[in-house]
Amino acid sequence: HQTLMAIPVQAEHVPRKYMSLGMSPCTTTSPGTVRFRAMLFSSQTNMERLVSDTYLVRLLEGISSLRAQKALCDVTLEAEGVCFPAHKIILASASNYCKILFVGNLTRVGSLDCNVHLKAVSAAGLRNVLNFIYSNKLDLSLQNIEETFKAAETLLVREVIKLCFQFLEGCLNCENCMDVLNIAKKLGTAELRQKAMRYVGQNYKQILADPQCLKDLDRGTLCEILDRTNTEGCSELELFRAAASWLQHDRTRLEDAADILRRIRFPLIPLQDLQRFVQEMPFMRLDSGCHRHLQEALTYHSLLYAQPLLQTQRTSLRSSSTMLLIAGGRTTDNCICREMWAADKSCSTWHKVGDLCVPVYNHCVAIISDFLFVIGGQCKFDPMGNQPSNEVFRFDPRNTSWLQVASMLERRTRFHADVLSDHIFAVGGGTLLGTLTRTVESYQPADNKWEFAAPFPVPIADHAGTIHKGILYISGKTLRDTYSYLPRLRRWTGNSAMTFTRCDHGMATVKDRIFCIGGRTLKGVSSFVLVTPILFQNGVSVLLACESMLYLTGGGSLQHMQKEDSVFMYDIEGQVWKKASSLPKALADHASCMIKLSQVNATGEPGRVVPAPTIHKPHNDETTLLTGASRKQDFK
Repeated sequence: HQTLMAIPVQAEHVPRKYMSLGMSPCTTTSPGTVRFRAMLFSSQTNMERLVSDTYLVRLLEGISSLRAQKALCDVTLEAEGVCFPAHKIILASASNYCKILFVGNLTRVGSLDCNVHLKAVSAAGLRNVLNFIYSNKLDLSLQNIEETFKAAETLLVREVIKLCFQFLEGCLNCENCMDVLNIAKKLGTAELRQKAMRYVGQNYKQILADPQCLKDLDRGTLCEILDRTNTEGCSELELFRAAASWLQHDRTRLEDAADILRRIRFPLIPLQDLQRFVQEMPFMRLDSGCHRHLQEALTYHSLLYAQPLLQTQRTSLRSSSTMLLIAGGRTTDNCICREMWAADKSCSTWHKVGDLCVPVYNHCVAIISDFLFVIGGQCKFDPMGNQPSNEVFRFDPRNTSWLQVASMLERRTRFHADVLSDHIFAVGGGTLLGTLTRTVESYQPADNKWEFAAPFPVPIADHAGTIHKGILYISGKTLRDTYSYLPRLRRWTGNSAMTFTRCDHGMATVKDRIFCIGGRTLKGVSSFVLVTPILFQNGVSVLLACESMLYLTGGGSLQHMQKEDSVFMYDIEGQVWKKASSLPKALADHASCMIKLSQVNATGEPGRVVPAPTIHKPHNDETTLLTGASRKQDFK
């Protein structure tokens, strides 16, 4: 048996006569570090194995000194006409290339005097690698790293290659990200390219705004910037201008104009800018591929009502995150709210996105391809709901514009609206003079027209609904029953009843489950009492689902007779409720949805005033844009 032990080296283990040679019983490399020795005991003899922590340093110093004196050198490496004397045994131990060259076949040395000529290697790069082999020290900068890497790659010195990558990652910052990215592309490391590209992405606006930097961009990097799905603070027109400037700098680049410009989302450029700045570029008219891009955008703008149905990659918003949007509602003093607020999925911070066209509550919102439709509701506080609205407004977060589309056939408040197969369905609600209706109508964006659909089985209001696998489910008011609308059969059918009647509740779908949460229920003949979920006792809250999370926002507490500003989140998988945050103000009878917003709208900007939209109603079936609607603004 053999036993390996490690014990501290004590002073008495080092004979005094060796102290004069500079040997210390406790040599350390840093304060507090005690030197150890390993002792190997055999069953037959006792044997000690000692390790010196200065030997390797002295060894490197020794061979480096021999090289400097050209002593015992038996090989010469040559690059760019510069010769570097060295030692075969040292090179073979550090370089796999030299090991194969010297050990595998001595005839491959290239000449009788052992001169090795290295092609495609610079003298400076070879010198740097040899210095490392003989000293374990490598001097790197962005100016010499490419030639150093090339020499290390040729000689197959893995340690130098690793240090080159380590240096590039360590020095990467906002100022040199373009240099590092260009070097990384030449060295061929995907991970480093991705890291450098993230820095470029964070600073691409400054890069594109700098004429010299823009001019020096290679084609691949420019395309990567234009392909980004998240371009904070940079409009599509600015991206086009940068691409056009790059193309016009060198006439040979114009050959790739169509391929490069296919990354520009021309339909997101306002029509007047397309006509004024884009259409006037010669290559946009003369190059057939570029002309197709322009024509696609002009066609898109000519079909305003149908835009939600014309979505492609070039018409979709450059946004990587989905936001929770709150619109309208009643505040604590029953003032009608017109603000729109947004937060990310954590609901930690709310920002004002803009204003609705009119103050409204008891309305509905619907989303088609990230276009927001604000439908019906009441513009003045009236508990009886005698004068509901049938107006419908569409908000486009791509250019923060409003468009008034066709009004509903019936005025509606306290109703439900949802999207089935790119059609908006409005179900029930209160109409003129507070009368409940069972009518159902659907909106077709392509035709900008509402049509009546199969009526609901009974007049209904204060109900809730959700979509599950292409079927619309409705529940609530004075009925326990739930109904579903089958779009292919165009009829309603009954489903399993709820445990008890509910109204002013929320309904949402997560995977294969439908949730009904909150609201009020009948007690006795004509009075309602609150349904009590965990943590809160609110009615007229708004329930929303996103992935595996439910969001419950605002509402009214019948117990305290006041509006609420709480935002609760329910984790379906963990089955846990938690309070996420508070709304900017207490709200009830508001509407909410999940939508992708431009980065400007999603983050807001403190201190900016958000102007109200200018409302223009279309005449004679003409489309009217409502401009100047939404600017960035933090709530106060």
